Amino acid sequence: MKDVVKSQVNDEYKVINGRKVKVSRRRRRSNLMTYCALAIAGFSAVALIISLWFLFDIKEVRIGGVSLYTNEQILLVGGVEKGANLIRTNTDIIEQRLVDTLPYVETAVVGKDYPNSLDITITEAKKAADIELDRRYFVVSSQGVLLETENLDRDTSIPLVTGFQLKEPKLNEKIASEDGGKAKVLMQILDSIESTRFGGITQINITKRTDLILTYQNRIEIKLGSAIDMSYKLSFIKTIIDTELEEDFEGTLIYNGANIGVSCISKAAQEAARNNSGQAAKTSNGSLRMSTTHDFDTSAQQQNTENNGETQQEDYTGWQ
Repeated sequence: MKDVVKSQVNDEYKVINGRKVKVSRRRRRSNLMTYCALAIAGFSAVALIISLWFLFDIKEVRIGGVSLYTNEQILLVGGVEKGANLIRTNTDIIEQRLVDTLPYVETAVVGKDYPNSLDITITEAKKAADIELDRRYFVVSSQGVLLETENLDRDTSIPLVTGFQLKEPKLNEKIASEDGGKAKVLMQILDSIESTRFGGITQINITKRTDLILTYQNRIEIKLGSAIDMSYKLSFIKTIIDTELEEDFEGTLIYNGANIGVSCISKAAQEAARNNSGQAAKTSNGSLRMSTTHDFDTSAQQQNTENNGETQQEDYTGWQ
C-alpha cells in the first residue's frame, strides 16, 4: 500500500542557519505587500515635502477691485510675499488682515490658482455720511463702519448727520451712539437711501428718533416721523419730488401716514405764516389746495403697502 503524501501547495522550504524552515507563501505575500505599502508611503511623503518646499511657489499675485490703496499696500498688509509656497498659504488669514487693517476694504476674497498664482478680490467701502462731533467730521460707510475720523473739512458729496452723539469713535469699527437706538436708526436711513437710490440728500437730522428730518438739495425739508417703513416713505417722497414738484421748489414735505399721504408746504407759505400774514397764507393755501390719488408701481411700495392681498393707494395734499 502506497504512502499518501499531502501536497504542500501553500508552503515552501527556506534554509535559515543551515536548517530547512517551512515558510507560508501567504505570509510571504503579505509581508511583500506591507513592504510595498511602506515604500509608497515613504515616496509620497518625500514628494509632498518636495512640493511644499520647492514647488508651487507664488510667482504672480492678481489684485482686483482696488482704487484707494496700492497693490503694494495690499500685499504688505495681507502678508503676501512672492516666492512663498502656495499650498501653505492661509487665505483666511490674508482676508482677515485686510478687512481688519484697511478701513476702506469692506470685503476681501483670496483664492489660489495653481500652480503659481494667487487672486485677491477687494470690495471697497463706500462713504455714506459725515457725522459731526466737536467741529470734527467722521466719515461712516453704508455698513456703519468709521472710514475716517476727525476731519477738519466736511465732504459735501455725502449727507451730514446731526443729532448723533458718537460714543468712543474708533477707526475701522462700527459706530455707536450715546443714545443706543440712534445707531440702528441711522443705519435704517442709510440703507433706505441706498436701496431707493434717493440721491441728493444733504442732511440727516436724528435729534429725535420719532421726528426724523432729511434735507434734499438744501432746498426741501422732509419730515418722516419715525424710522418705521423708511424705504417705503423715501420711495413715496422721491416719486413726488420727481413727478409732482417743480425743479426749483423750496419748502417742506411732511409724511402724515400711509392713509393720509404727504403735505407739501412751500417756503413762501412758511414765510408768510412767520410774518403773521395769516390772511394771505389762508388765501394762498385755500386757492392752491389739491388732493390727488396716486398708485406708484414700484416693488418697494407694493411690498410695504400690501394689506390682506390689496395694495393701498396714497394721497398727498400740496400747496405751491
